[in-house]
Amino acid sequence: MRKFGFKFFSTNYRAAPELVEESAAFVASKNDMFIELSAITETSEEEFKQIKELTGDIEVRIHASITDFDVGNREREKQNTDIVAVAQKAADIFHSPTIVVHPGYGHGQKYLEETARQFKMFHDERILVENLPYFDNNGDELHGSTADEIAYIMSESGCGFCFDFSHAICAALSLNINIETQLKHFFALKPTVYHMCDGDLNIAKDVHDHFGDGNFPLKHYLNAYTDENAHITMETGHGFERRNDLKIKDYQYLKSL
Repeated sequence: MRKFGFKFFSTNYRAAPELVEESAAFVASKNDMFIELSAITETSEEEFKQIKELTGDIEVRIHASITDFDVGNREREKQNTDIVAVAQKAADIFHSPTIVVHPGYGHGQKYLEETARQFKMFHDERILVENLPYFDNNGDELHGSTADEIAYIMSESGCGFCFDFSHAICAALSLNINIETQLKHFFALKPTVYHMCDGDLNIAKDVHDHFGDGNFPLKHYLNAYTDENAHITMETGHGFERRNDLKIKDYQYLKSL
């Protein structure tokens, strides 16, 4: 059975606890849902425990913070380690079997090797590397944008894989790679977690559209490139939207496919 995940940041509970409570109640009412929680660095252990009390027995998966995080840069090793440590503490509290972590910035083998080295240094079998676009939305260079690069990080560090569809499509457009070929190669890496949103097949920009607002062939992607027991985080919406109806519609949309 595929499971579909609402995405939250740990700081969202501080900003709008009632909204997170409502979402958690909806997730708890379903047998095919989970929550993916981004462990923002300034969140205290006590705050994580408060969120754990709220979510109860709901399955929660952890994503490491991406703010000021760059494992392609050796000079940021201590900072990167501290950021991952927060995610690891959250994963302990929520009993999460996975921690999604981004590769770093820069194009070229030296940046890829540094990312693989730092991933190995984290020494945590729960870590999954997430594929990235070739450029972020600010035009900065990123690696981990092809299946070969992700496979290298996995083989060198022993981590698993989180497959982000929008990132894969953006990278394919930037690199002039056939999108279907790109998706097939990523799916062959046997992802543990998937990230899905809608978007524009003609623009190499990660827009996180709600389902139905873009032109991604989502039914095809869902059925061709996710396995029967996939955990699919719905990474839709721009920032923290102070309403739950759009998240619920996204869940219902994927269920209908």
